[in-house]
Amino acid sequence: VYIAGLWQPDLGFVNRKGGAVIWPPGYIHETKTDQPPDGSCGSAITLQFDFPQPVQFFRAYLPRLSLSSEVGQCVGMAWSFYATLSVQGITPTPKSAVMQEQMETIMHALDADKDGFITVAETLTFFETPGSAIHKELKMHPKEHHGLYSKFKAEDTVAYHDMNDDMRVSRQELWDSLVQWNVVRIRMQEGLKYVNSADREGLEKFERSLDYMRRNPVTFPNKLRPELRDIFSLPTGTKLLKSLKGVHSLSDSEFFSRVREKAAKLASKQRKAEKAAKHSKGKRKEEM
Repeated sequence: VYIAGLWQPDLGFVNRKGGAVIWPPGYIHETKTDQPPDGSCGSAITLQFDFPQPVQFFRAYLPRLSLSSEVGQCVGMAWSFYATLSVQGITPTPKSAVMQEQMETIMHALDADKDGFITVAETLTFFETPGSAIHKELKMHPKEHHGLYSKFKAEDTVAYHDMNDDMRVSRQELWDSLVQWNVVRIRMQEGLKYVNSADREGLEKFERSLDYMRRNPVTFPNKLRPELRDIFSLPTGTKLLKSLKGVHSLSDSEFFSRVREKAAKLASKQRKAEKAAKHSKGKRKEEM
């Protein structure tokens, strides 16, 4: 936002010694520490709550958050846990028949009493089985906290899907959130392909093809992020990364840092070639 000149904060204040501020989810902010009068060092600490996660915020704004340069990678990785209820083997698909299979797989794995609803208790029970992806997360925490961590995670996971606040996931609620997650993830994957080939026209055409799912047609800004500006200055079809394996979003730190470096090298090479061609053309005119 600094390089693009888009940082225009609408609120500013001084947080005095001993004070604290709680930021709402998705609120972009920056912190500056004033040096104390005696010249000693000062510090400011920013902490994030593990629980509860703002899962209904994630769900409501998933399409927007997927394009964020800060948390887009979370949509592609960490937050997929909620959408799939941690059932392993579920990957993004554009096919509704496969989405239906995903829903049935999740219901079979978690709806223990087969009443058509997934509860917090059932989710917690599933977390204790080898089929849950939560075990990777538990390894990062002390064993004495595993039970509490799993309980909070189960509550957040159910809340992600729960649209009527009854703390249960119905088949319809699961279907709605799964369809949204699949559409958003496929959009991210396809968008990465166009960016990786410096195809701005193709990317915009692809986004317009999704207008039937939007309230209003998509519009495109005239001013691009510096990374995208560098990439789209290259000839369309220029391959930047040989493979997108392991890349989940535009905000992956491994993606734009590598791509922008490659784009800068290719752009420099292109300018030299154009300069050499121009020089050669001028020389031929002189000889004539």
